[in-house]
Amino acid sequence: ELPPEEQRPGKIDSLNFQESAGTAYWRDAKSATLEDIFDLTTAVLEEARSNFNSPQDAQYWIYHLFVRTSFLSAQAAAGLSASELYEKAKQLRQGGLTALMNTEGQKAFGGITSDTGARLLFEAIKTYEQDFKNIQAGHYKYPYDMEFGHRQFDPLYVLDQSRRFISEAIGTFSRRNAQAPTTVWLEDSNMYPKYYQHTFHYQSDGWFSTESAKVYELSTETLFLGRQDAMQRHTLVPFARFMGGRDPAATRVVEIACGTGRFHTFLRDNYPSLHTTASDLSPYYLEEARSNLKYWESFRGKSVAGQGYTNFLQLNAEKMPFQDASQDAILCIYLFHELPMPARRNVFREVARVLKPGGMFVLTDSIQLGDQPMKDTVIGNFGNFAEPHYRGYISTDFGELGRAVGLKPDYKDVASASKTLSFIKPLEVIDIHGERRVTIDEDQAEG
Repeated sequence: ELPPEEQRPGKIDSLNFQESAGTAYWRDAKSATLEDIFDLTTAVLEEARSNFNSPQDAQYWIYHLFVRTSFLSAQAAAGLSASELYEKAKQLRQGGLTALMNTEGQKAFGGITSDTGARLLFEAIKTYEQDFKNIQAGHYKYPYDMEFGHRQFDPLYVLDQSRRFISEAIGTFSRRNAQAPTTVWLEDSNMYPKYYQHTFHYQSDGWFSTESAKVYELSTETLFLGRQDAMQRHTLVPFARFMGGRDPAATRVVEIACGTGRFHTFLRDNYPSLHTTASDLSPYYLEEARSNLKYWESFRGKSVAGQGYTNFLQLNAEKMPFQDASQDAILCIYLFHELPMPARRNVFREVARVLKPGGMFVLTDSIQLGDQPMKDTVIGNFGNFAEPHYRGYISTDFGELGRAVGLKPDYKDVASASKTLSFIKPLEVIDIHGERRVTIDEDQAEG
């Protein structure tokens, strides 16, 4: 049962955070017919074309529409088709033609209608428009992976990744259809929290294998038809404001739950001289992050040589091994929807402890109730995809979590299926007598 509208996080956020134009757009979005979606898409693309100021602008759209989204849409269709064929073959082996006929008409993951497909395509294009405007506004650079010479344009690399994806799609949908157990091979280990020993969204081995780490990026980008990177890059919008006037070489940044390090490469590409820590609880994903950062360094070559560095650290974000007030900024992407509520509070408490006064915390994660009201009745269904903490997540007031540990809610942005929230740790100033502490906001200190 849904909470009253005024108690949904999307509504509460408007009282606590400075909201972007994108936040308002997605909150006010309505259901649309196939014709409406076509008209909206045409309008978005025409506006983008009218704002082209350089060859890179055109290259951005050619890459994202005709390379990225077109390829990943075709790959999604191939993955669904392969999953259906696998299920039919299994039914035929197990129960013969009768069993196969009884499953006729069933589709992996419920099937995709033309309206749903058009809506997903429109959300990808709208997200690209937001991403493009952020680039034009100077919040961050063009994504480095759209440059020719990147391995994503290597047919052999693409074929190998597609092979991994098709295999993973078959396994994922098979486990989902069978409602298979979500235990992992390390289930009895005391090294990891119980909630972590789980095959989230039925992926192979959960977070506990090299193969899982190598296929994760492509699996999630295919799920979002290519817009995941663009959604995650919204993390850089409040961070860019935070970095204004700061020396990147003197700035310490931690990304918790960095996964495969994909976002971390965009972070370093925008701020090559940063001193960063990429951390994750999975050693397999951390190794993949290390590999991705190495590739970014080799791709950029001499232009970033000798600038900044990234440490890799296996850690549980509920108990970080950093000293108090030692980090300038902490970033986090797609972690909180997979944490139980006590763990969410623990992570916020640790973030507040580790941040320097005046430091920033930015999290990007799934939208919640009230962020896109037209989806409120269905958004919780993702919890059925082996996401046991998702329904609790979509009702969580993150503004309250921040305030409870002394973090000030700052900025909110929404891009399709993701939202970005930033928080500031207030400055503490000792008065002239050294007898008491006065807490002020960073903007007041600058004044």
